[in-house]
Amino acid sequence: MDLRSLLISLLLFEAASAVSANAHRTYQHVDEATGRTLTCDRCPAGTHMRAHCTATRRTQCSPCAPHHFTQHWNYLPKCLYCSAFCGENQVVVRECSPLHNRECACKPGYYLRADFCVKHTECPPGFGVSLPGTAERNTQCERCPHRSYSATTSSRDTCTPHTNCTAHGLQLLLRGSKKRNNLCASCEDLQHRGALMILKQILPDFFAHQKKKMTKLAQFVRHLLPVDKEVAHLCHKQLLSHISEWIQDAGQDRLRCLPAMLRASRLHRVACKLERMIMTVEMSGDCINSH
Repeated sequence: MDLRSLLISLLLFEAASAVSANAHRTYQHVDEATGRTLTCDRCPAGTHMRAHCTATRRTQCSPCAPHHFTQHWNYLPKCLYCSAFCGENQVVVRECSPLHNRECACKPGYYLRADFCVKHTECPPGFGVSLPGTAERNTQCERCPHRSYSATTSSRDTCTPHTNCTAHGLQLLLRGSKKRNNLCASCEDLQHRGALMILKQILPDFFAHQKKKMTKLAQFVRHLLPVDKEVAHLCHKQLLSHISEWIQDAGQDRLRCLPAMLRASRLHRVACKLERMIMTVEMSGDCINSH
């Protein structure tokens, strides 16, 4: 294409664009007095048409009343009512104005699904957030990769790498899992507190992550609490709270009794896991023997 042809094409394009833009800002109206078809100006956004144009007068426009709007060039006889109202679990992101309707979005922690704001999925222990949720998208979870963990139920937390005990000059007492960090301790701490008392700090989470029937869990808590304490009406969270309180006050001898108490409540699998943990941490006291 030569320069002359290019210039002609550009001029034709600009002319077509101008005609198109002008078409959006005008409309055809039959004048009742003369019967002629007139090209009238539309009213700008934020206003509405109060009177059509005539052969001697341009279109008359009026501002939108409160709580009403028009968003485009128009010849509406009245402005549109701001009819959008935020529903449950929604917040206003843009209030009604003469130029636009009210706009709503899901509040933080929720996303839009089938016109309803639904709470973001919480990733369980052993899983972390791979893609955070937004107002339009749910949280995406992933199983924690090797040598990382997540101990919480959360819609925000990602998997965290296991602590490198050696790099911090500490002794590895218990290797971590997808739900638990490595358990580290200094030789000084092992000498003064003992491995079992260090293990005690992760036992509440250990019990929280075990799959247990409520009846067996209530029976176990009944072994821990005074005889006159009623536990049958307690929920899962309350039962775990009693276990945590008992562990916090327990010394080494009482902690060693936990596996037997679990077996008495027919929680044999949990008892075996706890026994292995106790045995592992008590055999990981090499630095004690070196002093």
